[in-house]
Amino acid sequence: MGNSIILGEHMSSLGWFIGGPLVYFAVALFLIKTALLVKKYLDMPRHIRWDLYPLPHNGAEGSKYQKVDFGQSKPHSHVMHELWEMGQEILFIKKAYVNNPKIWFGSFPLHAGLYLGIIWLFLLVTGAVLELNQVFIGPNSQSLFSSLIYNATLFTGVGSFVSGLCGALVLLWQRLTDEGMIFMSDVISYLNLAVMIMLFGTGLAAWMTVDSTFAEMRHQMASLIAFRFVPVGETLVMLHVLALCSFLIYLPFSRMMHFVGKYFFYHNIMWDDEAMKKGSAMENDFASYLQYKTTWSAPHIRKGESWADQVGKGSPQEGGKK
Repeated sequence: MGNSIILGEHMSSLGWFIGGPLVYFAVALFLIKTALLVKKYLDMPRHIRWDLYPLPHNGAEGSKYQKVDFGQSKPHSHVMHELWEMGQEILFIKKAYVNNPKIWFGSFPLHAGLYLGIIWLFLLVTGAVLELNQVFIGPNSQSLFSSLIYNATLFTGVGSFVSGLCGALVLLWQRLTDEGMIFMSDVISYLNLAVMIMLFGTGLAAWMTVDSTFAEMRHQMASLIAFRFVPVGETLVMLHVLALCSFLIYLPFSRMMHFVGKYFFYHNIMWDDEAMKKGSAMENDFASYLQYKTTWSAPHIRKGESWADQVGKGSPQEGGKK
């Protein structure tokens, strides 16, 4: 009896820590690290542009060079064309479907699970706020709005767990059996999938066994919003919250942060066709880049000199004469 009481106290303390301080820490770390990563990308030098036409923001013509007077006319920006192209890639993983359909069958449900999970968390917050204001959220909700929140939470939560888990398992199976995938897979690749399987697997297990209406998750969310640390009651729910916190802590330090870099890759590399004008910020930036000094040498490059000096003095092969 005494051992059972001690074990119960330990579990309660662990549930209190996971359901309160750990969640706050994980969310804060994720937001701060993500913000720092965005700042890092913003502060980096301009990338060499690809200008792979057609460019979505140029509309139906695809390129400003289709017009004879493109240099004199103001460039048009077709936002809807760009949003449509981005939407296809973000929501449906278009490039994977077109270029590698086999990978798409795992990648798409995995990403769909993540997107549904984000919506599920938003709905949990909405439901928690309503319950803090004495509005019941459950299978017997009285109002149409609360009933809608309940059913949407159920749909997105279960959909997220099933879709994400299936996608992660398909990708794991491909990495273990496909010769090409085995060759390019490393420990980090398997670790990323393991984190995903734990995230979606614990969520699905908790829903199937102890939290079929997500009442426990809503209760935990309400306690976080009200800044009242309440121990997580059910072990499987506690494991899912732990998996979610671990995912948020791991994510900003992992390769999965490519979703932040993608915006800069598309807008600053693939789709950037801004013209350089005299006195512009772009011209000033590139003028400063010419002062960067090389840390390597070659028959045509002198180590330790700036790029401007390399061009001005000519190559070593030419005896330093331009």
